[in-house]
Amino acid sequence: MSAQHDRRQHLRSEVQSSLSSLTQVESQLNWLTSSISYIDSMCISLPSRFEALRKSGYVHRVSVEEQLKKLVGDWNLTRSSISFDIESLTGQLKSEISILKSEGQSLLSRINQPFFVEFAIRGEIILYNTKVSTFTSKAYSQINQVKRGLVKVREDIEKVEKVVSDAEYVVNSIASASFMLKENEHPLLCVKAKKLEPAEKNEGKVTVTDQRLLYEVEKEVVLEKKLFIPTKTKTERKLDLEIPLGIISSVQKGRVGIIAWEGVYIDLKPGQKYKAIVFDTSGDDTEKLIDAINYVLSGQADRDMVLVEVKPVEGPKAFFCIKCGAPLDVPTTRGVYEVSCKYCGTRNKIQ
Repeated sequence: MSAQHDRRQHLRSEVQSSLSSLTQVESQLNWLTSSISYIDSMCISLPSRFEALRKSGYVHRVSVEEQLKKLVGDWNLTRSSISFDIESLTGQLKSEISILKSEGQSLLSRINQPFFVEFAIRGEIILYNTKVSTFTSKAYSQINQVKRGLVKVREDIEKVEKVVSDAEYVVNSIASASFMLKENEHPLLCVKAKKLEPAEKNEGKVTVTDQRLLYEVEKEVVLEKKLFIPTKTKTERKLDLEIPLGIISSVQKGRVGIIAWEGVYIDLKPGQKYKAIVFDTSGDDTEKLIDAINYVLSGQADRDMVLVEVKPVEGPKAFFCIKCGAPLDVPTTRGVYEVSCKYCGTRNKIQ
């Protein structure tokens, strides 16, 4: 009895393996259809989201906005033919899948019967598996032909959507930040991180603007308790570190800690209070933070601001100390807004 049960189970497994292959083909077809819907929705929503960001004062990533316009234009030209090919292929292949699945279910039903001719049904299963294998090979070939161009479009749209989501996040985060933006300063990126250096290790958020890098510590404060259980809390943010981007010499990804965690190493120019800043970051945030800083240091941020017609507002600059009248050494370092008088120590605003 046990030997017969094992043989039955082996036969079932062979048929179920073929049914699983058919289901995988179905999932690939569903991916094609869902990708059409996804790209359609993003081509409508992303331009509107970019427009809303511009109205809120977000001035960066113009090249990404231009890339989006091209993607939308190209998609409008090719969507009809791509959609037609996918609908035709999906209809044809799903019809064949339905027939093959019915054959497989029929074989499983016969295997489960109390009495069956094992030799005869084994031969049918071999033929069935061969038929499914031939079908799936043909189906994947046809799907890949249609999929090739669609994959690139979807990946490009997903990259743009990530940039837009990050921009929306930093704009919303700035609204509740513990610091104020300076005149002519614009937000670029905000990510969660753990500061490892300098000074005390703590967790919070790194915000990059086109002038400064700011790190805020986040702390959850309990407002109400019931039976010693917090029922109402709020998150408080406190500015822990502020660095003008102009004093950064380089930024790169590296390993932090004994375990191979990812981190961002920011080296500062000689003569600064700290030699370096180290953040423990995770996932895409590592590359995002490095890219945001380099985006500013490379000059691309300034070029984008010109393209969106953001004109700097010239504020008064102090060239003489407001207290003792001594001449000031006014630096041109990006992100430096004050300078101390070397004679009396008074801090003078220079922008």
